[in-house]
Amino acid sequence: MSSRPSRGAARLAAILDALPDALLLVNCNGTVVNANSIALEVFESPGTALVGRGLLDLLPDFDSKLIPGSMRRPGDAPQARTKPTRMVARRTDGTQFMVEVTSANLEDGRTPYESSFEAAFADHGNSYTGDELLMLVVRDLTGTVDTEAELARQQRQTEMILRAAAEGVVGVDTEGRVVLVNPAAAQILGYRAGELGGQKLHPLVHHSRPDGSQLPWEETPLADSLRSGRKHRVRGQVLWTKDGRAVPVDMTTAPVRDGDQLVGAVLAFTDRTAYDALAARHEQLLAVLESGLRGPLEQLRGELGGLAADPAGQLWPEANQTLHYLAAGYARMTALVDNVLGYQRLDAGAERLARETVSLDEVVSAGVEGAIELIGPGRAQFAVHAPPVDVEVDPVRLAQALAHLVADVAGVDATGNAQGPASGDSTIVVAAAQRGDVVRIEVRGPYGGGSPVHEPLVRGIVRRHGGVLQTHQVPGAGGGSAYVLEVPVGSPDPERAAARRKRGAQEQGAPEARGEQGAEETQGSLDTQEAQAQAARGGGETTVMPVPSQPVRGTPAAHAAGAAHAAEAAGGGAIALPPGSQGRTDAAAPD
Repeated sequence: MSSRPSRGAARLAAILDALPDALLLVNCNGTVVNANSIALEVFESPGTALVGRGLLDLLPDFDSKLIPGSMRRPGDAPQARTKPTRMVARRTDGTQFMVEVTSANLEDGRTPYESSFEAAFADHGNSYTGDELLMLVVRDLTGTVDTEAELARQQRQTEMILRAAAEGVVGVDTEGRVVLVNPAAAQILGYRAGELGGQKLHPLVHHSRPDGSQLPWEETPLADSLRSGRKHRVRGQVLWTKDGRAVPVDMTTAPVRDGDQLVGAVLAFTDRTAYDALAARHEQLLAVLESGLRGPLEQLRGELGGLAADPAGQLWPEANQTLHYLAAGYARMTALVDNVLGYQRLDAGAERLARETVSLDEVVSAGVEGAIELIGPGRAQFAVHAPPVDVEVDPVRLAQALAHLVADVAGVDATGNAQGPASGDSTIVVAAAQRGDVVRIEVRGPYGGGSPVHEPLVRGIVRRHGGVLQTHQVPGAGGGSAYVLEVPVGSPDPERAAARRKRGAQEQGAPEARGEQGAEETQGSLDTQEAQAQAARGGGETTVMPVPSQPVRGTPAAHAAGAAHAAEAAGGGAIALPPGSQGRTDAAAPD
């Protein structure tokens, strides 16, 4: 203590100085007469003294009626000890801080009695002697208040997150009783939060399986998390609402620990009702496309094709032309249904990409052929440039995506009619090139595209290849937009690529010497680039297209022969069009 105690009280003073809290002794005048070392550190500032100051100067909010002596009103009984009370304290320099104060009255502050006779006849219970003291224990809450404020802020933040979460969250103790529930969980289960608090969760919401049979508590994921401390992620569960309705959910259970002790668990669940309804509609749509539409379309297409190809020619020319038109229309619809079904199986994970090393020009050629199958023969003209670059892709899927991309900018709907007035040049330009580790394919046509039928399918296939699909504005007077498709080159098999190039050279009668072949390929690439550039400028006899390996499905043989004859007469091989496609002059010819 601050005063010098006698030898007998030296040990008591040392104990009081070792206390972790500040200790003050106040006399009947409300003046601090003694303090331990912690009190001096807490209240005293350099150049000022604590002992001798008034208590209300240090603790302005302290109840003055608790001070013994003249400040206590007549009739007020002194309290032996008060409960801890928070208040603002002031240091000797005037700075304020938060403290927690506990006080107790020392009835007599005199020295011990000299004899038992004097102690027996001493009576100070009903009279004031002037030697009473008030002892105060003051605890500094500076760090505690900051910690409590941070905890309160974190608690408010946690409550806001739980309130905003769309996922149901329920916390339980070790006995499975609800101690926390967010609004989403109460809404999904049809309860009020107050109705779930303190109740056992299992008998209320998780008592039965999806088929209605009883589900024991020991077999639930929540019980196992409370028993073993393991986390669980379970699909296909049901929770039961207040009105007895089963809600399909995906649930996750996780234990809650306080240090090494397991104190509860958290159950988080998501309502699958909307997702299951959407999945059911998806399955229904696939069934309608595959069973309800594709079969009848294929049958009608075969019957109309057989009538149109009748060698007897019993129908008049107009009827025969109508049959050709109907056969081509059913072929377009069948191809569209097949492509959509194939993409849905790929997107659902039922099928995977079949990557292989192929030449880029073959993929582009197949894509343009597929586009002609979608929009109909004789309805578009193309300017195509695709170098023989080896890539590792799924050739069928990528050609399918390219076909729908071309059909999107062609402006022809499933019935074969134009979707509106075209802008700029009517030629569909398809230009492909390798840029580092990616293949870049640009598609530009007379229409801006963006069809909800074609574009989602293209984006899905490109995304499966790890690529991107972008739309760019085309500068110039014609304006419009162009699609740019980029997919990684992958890791082509060098041996298969070399064997394929050698086999292609032998089939075309090209020299086997690599030097001569490389020179001819370089010159051919330059010629193709020049032809493509002229086509983009609007030249009428520069449309370049790789010759497809197979005729377009649904195209009459006579029409294909006429198109090939027109191509040969126009430039002696300078124009190579696929069967069923015509030049600029008859781009709008009927089927």
